[in-house]
Amino acid sequence: MKNDPAHIAVFAFNRPQHLARTLAALAGNDLAQQSNVTVFCDAPRSDRDRAACDAVRSVAASASGFSSVRVVPREENLGCARSVITGLTEVFAAHERVVVIEDDIVTSPITLTYLNHALLEYESQYTVFSIGTWVPPYQVVPAEYPYNSFFFPRFHCWGWASWRDRWAWNDWSVPHYAEYRRSRLLRQHHALGGGDLPAMLDAQMNGKIDSWAIRAEYTRFLRGCVTVYPRRSLSTNIGMDGTGRHSAASSKYDVAIDESYDLDAWPFPHHVFLDAYTTSRYRKIYDPANVALRIVGRVRRMLLGKVIP
Repeated sequence: MKNDPAHIAVFAFNRPQHLARTLAALAGNDLAQQSNVTVFCDAPRSDRDRAACDAVRSVAASASGFSSVRVVPREENLGCARSVITGLTEVFAAHERVVVIEDDIVTSPITLTYLNHALLEYESQYTVFSIGTWVPPYQVVPAEYPYNSFFFPRFHCWGWASWRDRWAWNDWSVPHYAEYRRSRLLRQHHALGGGDLPAMLDAQMNGKIDSWAIRAEYTRFLRGCVTVYPRRSLSTNIGMDGTGRHSAASSKYDVAIDESYDLDAWPFPHHVFLDAYTTSRYRKIYDPANVALRIVGRVRRMLLGKVIP
């Protein structure tokens, strides 16, 4: 690395076992001993969380394998969105480049190397909003694809990195939402990154969820930017086990991380572009075919005489 590794911000709340796995995987990264880490620990929502939150702080305080570890124990419960927004605003004020890991993300030993190289590669490419590490659990890029990374129009927070100037673009009030809500064209273009995105933004604005990530994704969309991803997944989410506040148990996104990713086997793409095949393959996981609805629709069209069986 021609520069010091990016600062690492870790966010935790009340899952000590998840955090322990996250920190252990990070410490196993090739650049861990050169990296400085800040762990933000949110405060309990109530007395029911207190023992778990105390255990999280103990896990954070005992973290090792890094150049330094700073633990920031919050005195009031901020909630996930405010915790991440305030924490990253603080970290980006002090650092140009930041790697962000939440307490349910397990990384490959090559994740920090990949993120740091990509941060340097695309630092002056302002059509790149962030660097992601999670890729769906199937082959997204064809074997003959000549690069180690690809671009996709979606911000993803399961192990990511970005730059101070891109973070500064975020307007958490979600500007121009009224126009977006009324515009079929805008919503269709946003859905190129996944059919779930417009609905998630609506849920945020209707107070049904409190997500910093969908608002950051909206910033990416407004700016017409993309995210860079590796050919194969360098992180996995271990929090889809029903313990997370915003997600039910699911194995749909489980992926085996690539622990032997060879950065030198292919070059980074120097030009930002969307590969049609890869884009379609990645988007599939967010646009699952609802077989039952398709069958019902087909039967209805057959009854109307519009489909030849």
